[in-house]
Amino acid sequence: MNEEKTKFKNLKDYAEDVYKCTKCGLCQSVCPIYKSTGLETTVSRGKFTLLNGIINGKLKFNKKIAKNLELCLGCKACYDFCPSGISTEEIMAAARHESLKTNKMGFIKGFLLDNFRSNFRLGLLKIGLNIYKFFLFVTLNFIEGLSYFRLLLKSQDGKMLNQVQHDNSSNKFIKYLTLFNSQLRENIKYKKLKPVKPQSELNIVYFPGCINNYVNSSIKNSVLMVLEKNGFKVNIPKNFTCCGIAARSAGDFQSFSELAENNINQIPDNVDYIITDCASCGSVWKFYPDFVSQKLVNKAKLLAQKTINVNKFLAEREIYFPENIKISKKITYHDPCHLKRFQNVFEEPRKILNQIQGIYFKEMKDADVCCGAAGTFCVSQPQISKAISSEKAQNILDTGADIVCTSCAGCKIGLSQGLIEKNSTIPVYHPVELLAELYLKDEK
Repeated sequence: MNEEKTKFKNLKDYAEDVYKCTKCGLCQSVCPIYKSTGLETTVSRGKFTLLNGIINGKLKFNKKIAKNLELCLGCKACYDFCPSGISTEEIMAAARHESLKTNKMGFIKGFLLDNFRSNFRLGLLKIGLNIYKFFLFVTLNFIEGLSYFRLLLKSQDGKMLNQVQHDNSSNKFIKYLTLFNSQLRENIKYKKLKPVKPQSELNIVYFPGCINNYVNSSIKNSVLMVLEKNGFKVNIPKNFTCCGIAARSAGDFQSFSELAENNINQIPDNVDYIITDCASCGSVWKFYPDFVSQKLVNKAKLLAQKTINVNKFLAEREIYFPENIKISKKITYHDPCHLKRFQNVFEEPRKILNQIQGIYFKEMKDADVCCGAAGTFCVSQPQISKAISSEKAQNILDTGADIVCTSCAGCKIGLSQGLIEKNSTIPVYHPVELLAELYLKDEK
């Protein structure tokens, strides 16, 4: 990417915003990382103090500062409370970009981003995950059998059973396996359903994203079934790549630009809507115009306006809800940061859930607080991520919900992580997965 061809801002272009920080500290009350660590350097005003020094030439990027820049979820919670209206998320991305010029990206994050850049590598990942699924199934069944064996031990030697049950390393291993299983298991298999409405003439492109394409197709299957059931024909360009959000957040603007330009080039000019189901994938399209070559800027702006989350698309239309099928469950909902704060979508998924027969909807405390996953953050900062997801999980448990819904593949990981750590088996669904389940039952 040639930065001269874009409107991309460097860190120094944000100098005025950094200076605007009044050090009021309101960001402390809402920053999940600060609340977890208590470290001043993790909150926005602490980071701006460091960046002021860099912009003024008093400090230089080093490994310690680079590590500090990692401690931001990009959730924009601070933006809602900032009297100066400073977008910390954008500044952190620019700061990380500058930092990468002198400090290498961490191995794990670099490895993940390298794979996101290549559909071929992601395809290999899918093959590996399919093999892993088989061994995971075998392992979990073995553990289930072992648990039965432990019950037999109880009658023979209570002391031995007690020792087995308190083997922390074993419990952690089982929890990790359970977490992986929850993310790899497909809740919904695709099935061609009978449309209940005439076919719409809308030209719709669906952007499924990496998780749907290469890890778990359950949400993708559900989106296709729900849209087709309601008369919408969907097109999926075969050469879509990763949306690039992880690359942008990490400051790898070269990769982000390449991914953005490829995705834009896959979409016909006469498209009416680009539908996304993942909050993160949908949020990043509005940044495309600032990172693509000049010849694609106008098209990127137009496509950003046509990008819509599937919850919003469905909520704005009279879609089909079977009256004779009920889901008699208590459900709560977690707002993904990239959906509520980046796309202003939060009422729509609740509207959909409340229209399903039999559902009792219960709001959780702090429904719009980050789940702790935040893309690669859960991999690069696992302990902080777990602390944040644990608090979120407790808020879910306090509702007494049977199911928790969210609208982001990354959030499904964060919520599952927190719930599994608390030994909870509450399943995590996307709202469209529940709709797809209804439609499948309706056709039986």
